Amino acid sequence: MEAMQGKVTRIPLYFWLADPKLEARVGDIVGVRCWFKHLDFLEEGGPFKRGAETRREWCDRLQPDEYEWPTLDDLMTEMDETVAETLKVDRTKSFQLEMLGPSEYSEYSCSSGKTPQGRELDQVSHQFDFSVLTVLDPRKAEVIHRRFFELLFQAVKRATEYDAVDSVRIADDFCGYAGSVYRPDFTGTIVHRQVELGQAISKGGKYSVLHSDGDLTKYLANLIQGYSGLHPLDIKSKSTFADALDWATALATVRQLLPDTVFFTGIPVDLLCNPQVSAEELVEVARHVIDAVGPGRLVLTTTHRPYPGCSFRDFEEKADAIKRFLQAFRRSS
Repeated sequence: MEAMQGKVTRIPLYFWLADPKLEARVGDIVGVRCWFKHLDFLEEGGPFKRGAETRREWCDRLQPDEYEWPTLDDLMTEMDETVAETLKVDRTKSFQLEMLGPSEYSEYSCSSGKTPQGRELDQVSHQFDFSVLTVLDPRKAEVIHRRFFELLFQAVKRATEYDAVDSVRIADDFCGYAGSVYRPDFTGTIVHRQVELGQAISKGGKYSVLHSDGDLTKYLANLIQGYSGLHPLDIKSKSTFADALDWATALATVRQLLPDTVFFTGIPVDLLCNPQVSAEELVEVARHVIDAVGPGRLVLTTTHRPYPGCSFRDFEEKADAIKRFLQAFRRSS
């Protein structure tokens, strides 16, 4: 909470592990993961998935107005249960509730589901069919995105009513390293709705955080109208130690643009899950991030969840090294 207010006496640590007990054990923040079962399209595919037909045939067939959309009541019972169960972990921690955004769910609703190999590796293949739909039939794409937005807007307002939740994070990817993967006019719609979600969180009395991959630089001026925090500031590749140092240095430019925004970043999962990268190298990247953006308004956070098939035991030594580094940094500050 001090970090969100710019009054930090130490840098908080958030290992984003999708495991509340582990997150409580190794960091200061615990995620409340509200990925709704009624909207879980990744395993079997979404209601708007494309079969063997061509994209044009698929586009002509789609009738999003006729889909039996979930209701807010369908989601709220699950949210109440998820929050109550997660709070049992450790009430001394800060809790950040996470929801996926309308762009994520729009893509997932067009997903073909996991392949046999994908199930074996616990990986999802993205075809970005929804992105294609925004070109082939903007009206149908707008219906899908708007319906998810309207549902999530109500869910977000409900999420701010939990006293124990300090912040709400919206996870809504729309960029790669070259910028938005959507047509320019639809990108404007995405950003506008992301801002509306963030503002609803703030109006509800909680801190708002946006998770969105890729280079968001062109959209930051708009996004900060809705969000007090950004994660993971994935503005360029950081899959090697050298690249990660360059990325850390580049964050200084983002800090100049956003002096009052809280950055949730600093621990690239690419390096965390790579056994060829040492704990000392990972700590050096974190040190570069702190030098670039300053220790205030920073929550040292993993950039993503661990890779599929990678358990905490695989990088526990690195996690411990990061914790020791932050403890030493506090004593020396």
